[in-house]
Amino acid sequence: MALLWAMPAPQVLAASNSAVPASGAGAYVKLIVAFIVVLLLLVLLFRFLGRRVGVVQRGSIDVLAARQLAPNRSVQVVEVGQKRYLLGVGENVQLLADVTDSYTAASEVGAPGSFGGTLQEVLAELRRDSRRNDEP
Repeated sequence: MALLWAMPAPQVLAASNSAVPASGAGAYVKLIVAFIVVLLLLVLLFRFLGRRVGVVQRGSIDVLAARQLAPNRSVQVVEVGQKRYLLGVGENVQLLADVTDSYTAASEVGAPGSFGGTLQEVLAELRRDSRRNDEP
């Protein structure tokens, strides 16, 4: 008990009038400026962390052509390394065919390069291949 009486009493410092704004408008301006500064710091932090923690890109995956078939449904020709694949993209991604040889031949001929024409050629070749495989 004697220890409590031996401690000095806390001193209360009076606030100066210069720290108190004259009106509520000054407080709102300070609040908005502080909010903008915090937002800018967050944007800078996310950019910095995005670069440092980002996925290291190994190899390359290129979308050579894409055609939308319906809302949220498309067909894409994707190149991975030296291989080219025809993918169906919707709620999930599905491999439709390996079109490395046929797509390369169609694109190197120097055709106008319309995706629709190339897609028709690839699908026709796939139909021919499936008919050959179905024959006994």
